[in-house]
Amino acid sequence: MLGADSLRVAMLSLHSSPLTQPGVGDSGGMNVYVRELASSLAQAGLHTDVYVRRWDEEVADEVLVEPGFRVVHVEAGAPHLPKEALAGVVDQFLRGVRSDIDRHQLPDVVHANYWLSGVVGHRLKHELDLPLVSTFHTLARVKAETGDTEPQRRIDAESGVIGCSDVIIANAEAEADQLVELYGADRDRIEVVPPGVVHAFFSPGDREGARRALGRDPHRPSLLFVGRVQPLKGVDIAIRALSEMRSRDAELVIVGGASGSEGPAEMARVGSLVDVLGLGSRVSFVEPQPHHRRPTRPGNLYPGKWRCRAERSSRSYWQC
Repeated sequence: MLGADSLRVAMLSLHSSPLTQPGVGDSGGMNVYVRELASSLAQAGLHTDVYVRRWDEEVADEVLVEPGFRVVHVEAGAPHLPKEALAGVVDQFLRGVRSDIDRHQLPDVVHANYWLSGVVGHRLKHELDLPLVSTFHTLARVKAETGDTEPQRRIDAESGVIGCSDVIIANAEAEADQLVELYGADRDRIEVVPPGVVHAFFSPGDREGARRALGRDPHRPSLLFVGRVQPLKGVDIAIRALSEMRSRDAELVIVGGASGSEGPAEMARVGSLVDVLGLGSRVSFVEPQPHHRRPTRPGNLYPGKWRCRAERSSRSYWQC
């Protein structure tokens, strides 16, 4: 149970809200990560306020997801700004976070997610004399090694945040090595915390039973891709893998939507690839699904049923 003396966490997630549908726009694994982490902290007795940029005109100023887990929507630019423009609203976001903190209670720690939030967290650390925990999720210099270059301002910002963070959370030893080798991070400040799995949702089950529940042939070989459709996710690899399979009746189900500025073009490219390879009857596209429903029924496989809508209540934000 939360008490008046509970530790308080100010969690920053400027561009990705734990209340949005994963797989839509720029929302994906990070907002699931933030949601599950904030929930776990609240259940462990820490009061966690998650600050996100207002992404919808109608969303409430505050949403109490569960006791000890509050989402605060901060005014910072127009609701539907593209991700590439978000660096320009960092100052507004900072002012909004400070305003909410000043109205309530000083947190014990700031936890920033992604480089944009890291910039805000870096400044809050010095303005309020607070410890800073940073989780980057992706790093500009790592992306550059695969040909996906980012602006120099991001590299500079990441370097500054890494150098000033009291703790950096890496998802794996490989990421810890990248922080040290590419950014000169102090290894003693890095904690490797692998992302967890909610076994109530994701655990081994009966494969044939699952396929029957989806109305699929239980004996037909199947491939599954779940993720946002954008170049770096490699949807085309799954499609080409299907075309190389010896079984000519194998199918591929792609669950996810176009993401980012390149998403629509990538979706068109993927569709063209399906046509060129003659796989139209063997590839199914399913709209993004709420995280807790992914192990069960993808919505488009039941036309007119199993649709989920945003529920802006204080108890839950997905209702099917």
